[in-house]
Amino acid sequence: MFKRLSYAFCLAAVFFVTMSAPAARAREITVMTRNLYLGADLAPVITAQTKEAFEAAAQKALAQIAASNFPERAVALAKEIAERKPHLVGLQEVYNFTLNGNNGLPPFRNHLVDLMTALSAQGANYRIAAVVRNIDLRVPLGEDLVGVTDRDVILARTDVSTSVVPVAGTMCNASLDGCNYQVVARVVNLRGSVAMERGFVAVDVDSLAGNGPVRFVNTHLEARGTGPANPLFPAIQAAQASELITILAGMPNPLGAKIVIAGDINSSPRDQTRNVGPYTIVPPYRQLTAAGYTDAWTLQPGNPPGYTCCQAGNLLNAESIINERIDVTFTSELPAGKVKVNIVGNDKADKTSSGLWPSDHAGVVTRMEFAR
Repeated sequence: MFKRLSYAFCLAAVFFVTMSAPAARAREITVMTRNLYLGADLAPVITAQTKEAFEAAAQKALAQIAASNFPERAVALAKEIAERKPHLVGLQEVYNFTLNGNNGLPPFRNHLVDLMTALSAQGANYRIAAVVRNIDLRVPLGEDLVGVTDRDVILARTDVSTSVVPVAGTMCNASLDGCNYQVVARVVNLRGSVAMERGFVAVDVDSLAGNGPVRFVNTHLEARGTGPANPLFPAIQAAQASELITILAGMPNPLGAKIVIAGDINSSPRDQTRNVGPYTIVPPYRQLTAAGYTDAWTLQPGNPPGYTCCQAGNLLNAESIINERIDVTFTSELPAGKVKVNIVGNDKADKTSSGLWPSDHAGVVTRMEFAR
């Protein structure tokens, strides 16, 4: 099926973030990371080498996305947020599918609009604080034009004041409020070279729950799977992690805000450093910890697995089959008090009325206390 893939990647220098020991009075803040799941695997569509293969793959993907019924899943996802009331939420795979420029019945839904509508219906007061646009395609399908836009989004509770962290002057490619990484997978298909954009977006909060300034960062790194179709993905995601660490270290931070990174990094504590040709590839999880960031999950008592990925692609598996932890929260400053991290959306009771899991990922809710 796959004829040829072309990738561009580089390895950026890693800057180290110094940990600081907390002291003084502390209060609790809550953040959440949630991958919404687009509803299908787009790889066969993007890598199709003939018009016939493309149209067949596109029709199949659209049918799968429709069956995943995002408006129904949005209600379950909104319930998770409404019940836990995080101050800030990092969302990944926030897609907008259009037909001739318009939304309509599934699959042609704007997932951000659906989620915000569901939150409002549940009395959860949130606003869109920042958005980075990643993949943004318009592709012909028969006589129609299908739009596919992927975003990472930060939501803020309406009682939390935020400001977008400016990215001007950094090494990233600015996109709306955030950055697209310079290192991305590039797929060569019948439409030419297609960039598989990934990025990050960040907001500052001057004082979050009495904890002093916090910089909240939301990202989604490239997948790490290897094989004939994607032999360099581990190198690409590693380079993206290096870019993220470098950019965050170089950004002005006049208030000395604590940095909290949340997102789907597609890398787990199990991942090992590997050699690919002449390159030594350090996976994102290990890069972040080496740079001075602490995985909040490791700060709580005990050693539960905390798995977050992945359910079956059609979301209809009867029992949860998630078996790895790739959705994480990192902090640049050790919390001053107790840390609580919970996995959400991984119990059968969380399923929708038609039996769908809310997403193929579980979400992570992290409560921390920092010194002022």
